[in-house]
Amino acid sequence: MRGAGRSTGRPSLTGFSEIKDVVAVCKWVCDNLSSDRILLVGSSAGAPIAGSAVNQIEQVVGYVSLGYPFGLMASILFGRHHKAILQFPKPKLFVMGTQDGFTSVKQLRNKLSSAAGHIETHLIEGAGHFQMEGPAYDAQMADKITEFIPKL
Repeated sequence: MRGAGRSTGRPSLTGFSEIKDVVAVCKWVCDNLSSDRILLVGSSAGAPIAGSAVNQIEQVVGYVSLGYPFGLMASILFGRHHKAILQFPKPKLFVMGTQDGFTSVKQLRNKLSSAAGHIETHLIEGAGHFQMEGPAYDAQMADKITEFIPKL
């Protein structure tokens, strides 16, 4: 996100400017690293932003969300992003803690029930939204993504 940590720029409230950043980075990767297959991974607020970019990048073969904020309060800011990822026909993996404060397991399942394409979920028992961003869960999330890649 713009303005996070040592990142330059100012963040937008709803993430629409950041979608352009995702598209630009993917274009750079394709042009400079000769890649024709991209797996977009978004975490927390970055998940809806990456999800909104998927249809704008031809080389995207799949999508991974780590803690997508589908809940009611988060939807005030990010609800306009939901449609793009839910309609994206390519494989999607949603990883979420069962104690996520932004999205309940029920809300996740309800949202994904109408989603297109191949969808997988992985719930991390007892993990909260911000806990998943810490190193304690890195190996588990990396394993899930590694298992997901052959399906692309």
